[in-house]
Amino acid sequence: MMYGDSWFGYGGCPFWGGYGFSVWHFLIMMGVVIIIATIIFLALKKNGNKENQAIRLLKELYAKGEISEEEYLKRKEVIER
Repeated sequence: MMYGDSWFGYGGCPFWGGYGFSVWHFLIMMGVVIIIATIIFLALKKNGNKENQAIRLLKELYAKGEISEEEYLKRKEVIER
């Protein structure tokens, strides 16, 4: 004997979303979360590379003797803000 609208009772098969939340909803949400996390990670990584490059260039200038220790420390403080 069949109960409700379908073989699985009222609302249909739970795997396919018959009861509201389904595996497909979960997979779509996880995909969105992964995409957002990837965008944030890449943005932070890109920003970090610029900062490291500036510090590296500043260290080179100091090592070559083109700027004084005082100037080096002042510029480094500005970069790290």
